[in-house]
Amino acid sequence: MKEKKTASASYQKAEKSRNLEKKEINVTALVGKKDLFCFLLYHNYARFIGVIGFLFSAACLVGAVISFGKVELYSTLLLLLIGTMFTIYQPIALYRKAVKQANHPVMQKPMNYSFGEEGMGVSQDDNCAAVSWEELWKIIARKNAIYIFTDPIRANIIPRTGNEKEVAMILELAKTKMPASRVKGK
Repeated sequence: MKEKKTASASYQKAEKSRNLEKKEINVTALVGKKDLFCFLLYHNYARFIGVIGFLFSAACLVGAVISFGKVELYSTLLLLLIGTMFTIYQPIALYRKAVKQANHPVMQKPMNYSFGEEGMGVSQDDNCAAVSWEELWKIIARKNAIYIFTDPIRANIIPRTGNEKEVAMILELAKTKMPASRVKGK
C-alpha cells in the first residue's frame, strides 16, 4: 500500500511539473521604497561579513557602556563611534539609498515578468530581456518578496503583495528547473 502512495505522489509531482511547464506565469510588479529597503537590509546583513560587522559593532556598543567612566573618555567615544557603524549608521544609509532608488524614473513604472519553460522574461515599456533558468544565479523567497538574482549582486524584486498566487507558482516552477541549492524559501 505504501508503494502505491509513493508512486502516486511521484506521479502527481511529475504531472504538476508538466502543467507548470505548459503555461506561462505573468507578474506585474511595482517595487517601492519598503521593498527596496528590505532587500538592501537582507543583502547586506545576511552575508557572513554583514553578520560579523553587526556583531562587532554590537560588541563595541556594549564595550562603550561597560568602559564608561573606567577608561579615558576618547576610548569610550571611539568604541561608541565604531559601534554605531553597522547598528545605526548602516540601516539609515540603506534606507536613504532605497528612497533614492525608489524615486528613480525607472522604478516608478511597473516591471512585467513572465516565467516559462525556457526561463524568465522581463519587460518595461519598449525594453525587454530574457534570462534562461541556467543563467539565474539563485532565487530567495522572503516574507514580503522574492529576490531573483542574476548574479551575486543584482536581483529582481517581486513583492508578494497582490502577487501571492503567482509567487507560489514561480517558486514551484523554479524548483523543477533549478538545483534545490539555488532556490531557497517558501
